[in-house]
Order: sequence, then structure tokens, then C-alpha cells
Amino acid sequence: MRLGQDQIEALAECADLINTGRPTTGGHPGSLATTADVIEFGRRHRVENLAAARAGDVARLADLRGRLDAVARACERGDEADAITGVNALLAETGAVPQIVAHDGRGPHIHVSRPAAPLADRIVAHCAMGLAELVVAGASHRLRSCASPDCEAVFVDLSRNQARRYCDSRTCGNRVHVAAYRARQASRGVQQEELGAPAATFSSS
Repeated sequence: MRLGQDQIEALAECADLINTGRPTTGGHPGSLATTADVIEFGRRHRVENLAAARAGDVARLADLRGRLDAVARACERGDEADAITGVNALLAETGAVPQIVAHDGRGPHIHVSRPAAPLADRIVAHCAMGLAELVVAGASHRLRSCASPDCEAVFVDLSRNQARRYCDSRTCGNRVHVAAYRARQASRGVQQEELGAPAATFSSS
């Protein structure tokens, strides 16, 4: 599956948004509790017309984020019908109107909503469009939650073998592997004690 840059950006924004409401290894990354938080989120994902942000965008974005998360969970459990229903509802409610634009030195790319639409709606319309394209491509299974028991971060597996299990192999992946190694070592120690075998010792000489 080859994804265009627009879709990759939309899916990255979608995962980032959902994760602000999920427990992750680092806690809740950016809870989007204030208008300033929402603006900073939009800036990070190069959303246009951030000056249009209003206080109402905070509650609106929290509500829409929860519905995006529901779509992500439907994708993860293979419930395509639920995913499609959820995405279609979000696209309709946020007034998605795909159009080609170019701005800020960027070449032609797709915007999914009007610059004058509420900021929360513009953010979620873009995210929902990314999910829509993923579902249509038959690749919704690539959207999954981190396999670490201490993290629920959602991510999109873009690897060729589709075998990615952790949101970040350097943090969550390493922690799980280290924990498994220590558990194996502890289990071996218990087995040695039960068999009456002396524990291994090391000399400094």
C-alpha cells in the first residue's frame, strides 16, 4: 500500500489527536484543555487560519476526538461497517469539502474543509478523510494500539511486513523486552532453587 503525503499527514494528525485522550507511556500527551493547546496542536500539523480559534473549539474537539477514537477501535477490531458509519458521520458533520490548495510555499495538496470552518471541525475533517482513505484501501487493520501493557497509544503501521506492535520501539518496545528478559531470568533463578542447584557466581579474578 502506497500512501500519498496528504494521507500520511492526515493519519499522523489523527493518531496524534486520539492519543491526547488516551493513556500512553508518557501519560496523556497534551490534553488540549485550553484554546492555546488547540492552537498549538493546529500549528504542529500546519492547519490554516489558526486565528479563527474560539473557546468553543476545546469542547468541540474533545467530543469529535472521542468519536475518532471509536472509529480507530472499530478499525482495530476489524469492524469495517462501524468504521465506515463513524467516518461518514464525521465527514458530514464537519462539513468536509475536499479541494486542492497551495499555500505557505507548499505545492498543491488537498484540504478537506473551508478555511472559515471552526478550527475543531477542520482538524477532525482532515483526520476523518485520512481514515476514510485507509478504509477504502482495505488497510484499516494498519491502525492499531500499542502492544505495551502500559500504553494505549494508537499508531498507523506503515511497515512493509505490517508487523509493528509498538507505538515506539525505542520506548515501549524496549520496556516490554527488558521486562520479559527480567521475568525469564527470575524464573530461571526460581527453577534453580527448586532443583537445589547453586546460583551462578562470578569471580573478580
